[in-house]
Amino acid sequence: MKAKIDGLIKKFKIELAYRSGQEGLAVRGKPSAAEVAELKALKGEIMAELKRRAAEREAEIEVARAEVAARLEQKKREYLATADLRRCLVCRQDEFLNVTWSIATLSYNAEQDCYFSAEYGLANYVALEHVTATMEKISQRKDSKFYGLECVAWEITDEEEKALLAEQVPAKEKAEKEAAEAAERKAAEEAAQKAAADAARQAKFEEARETGEPVLLQKWSEPCNDPREECSLDIVQQYAMPDGSVKTERNHTW
Repeated sequence: MKAKIDGLIKKFKIELAYRSGQEGLAVRGKPSAAEVAELKALKGEIMAELKRRAAEREAEIEVARAEVAARLEQKKREYLATADLRRCLVCRQDEFLNVTWSIATLSYNAEQDCYFSAEYGLANYVALEHVTATMEKISQRKDSKFYGLECVAWEITDEEEKALLAEQVPAKEKAEKEAAEAAERKAAEEAAQKAAADAARQAKFEEARETGEPVLLQKWSEPCNDPREECSLDIVQQYAMPDGSVKTERNHTW
């Protein structure tokens, strides 16, 4: 019977299929009426065989994954046995002179007297968003070493790492406070500038009303708005009129 099931699966490339949550079979090709009847009669056995094969494949995949993980773990152990890993404060300056700080585990190469990235996910990278007193103190030391083309790094102790991380909290609060204060100052300045501009504009309308003459509000240049004119630039002027209206004049240039 198994040979027959295997033959039908191979002939019609049968696969497990699901429709509206119902389990079924996907059959390719054009089976005859007799073959359709046979497929229906053996549907349960075919589905069982397909599930067995799927489970077998999944088991093989799991074995392969376990073997890969074991090899990786072995290489990691070998790496840890030979690598000179050090916890470091890292300063990176990119081509645009943007400076970023972080803490990372790096691999020290004594022959080249520089650091390389730690392998096998051992970097344990931590970004430092704010410059603090401990960062500045460490960065003044003369024992920095190159790390790649854009970074320098200083080896740090556990106590220094704890201090660096602890300082980030108040530094963040301070930065947020300063940012909020700066935003308030900017808003106040913009409001004052707007109030001054509105007052100056209103004064020109008062002047126009008192003198009975137009008073220039603003003047600017912009592309010509008339394709029939042989000019590329218009001079536009706006005037405050004695009746409180605004008059716009446009002059073409040649």
